[in-house]
Amino acid sequence: MAVKFDINDPKNQRMLATFLVPIVAFYAFFHFIIKPMVADLDIKKAEVVTISKRVTDIRNSLEMPDKLNAEKDLLNAKLEELEELLPSEENVSLMLDQFSLVENDSKVYMVGFEATETVEDENKPYRANKYRITIESGFHQFSMFMSHVMSLPRIMSLSELNLSLNQQQLESEEEDYEGLEDQPRTLKIECILTSYVFKDLATDTGS
Repeated sequence: MAVKFDINDPKNQRMLATFLVPIVAFYAFFHFIIKPMVADLDIKKAEVVTISKRVTDIRNSLEMPDKLNAEKDLLNAKLEELEELLPSEENVSLMLDQFSLVENDSKVYMVGFEATETVEDENKPYRANKYRITIESGFHQFSMFMSHVMSLPRIMSLSELNLSLNQQQLESEEEDYEGLEDQPRTLKIECILTSYVFKDLATDTGS
């Protein structure tokens, strides 16, 4: 059954207005109030992100000097450690004192210590000072000696190693090992000890 709706009927107009007015009011409320608020909220969010980033940048910049100072202290400590391993000048007296301690600890007899030559390369930041050393000991004691030398707070190397029987000691009729069993002199060892000294390439080049 068809229902006739007469738009000109005041009653129908009032009913239609009652239905449409809330819809129009809601649309107007959303379009003119809610939508601008949402857009403004998005803008505020973007501003908060930007400000937070700037605050983080400022905080990082304020912390940077402390970080740089900490890195500088670390690098200075590392430089001091490297300077001990590679000094700028050779202190032969100190090196002999260190070798004396190594000699006693490893129970060898260092019977010869002679400077032979200094080797330089203009492209390398160090000089190599070479010393010929002669030692009398047993094989085990010499191994300990080498280990102790490599543990010294210096950059050193041993080369041109020559081991032979210590004929003079073997043929001696006066040897008395009582109390010295751990300090044999059955081997004679000759080798080249090389110590390295820092060389400033810029200074050397300038001079």
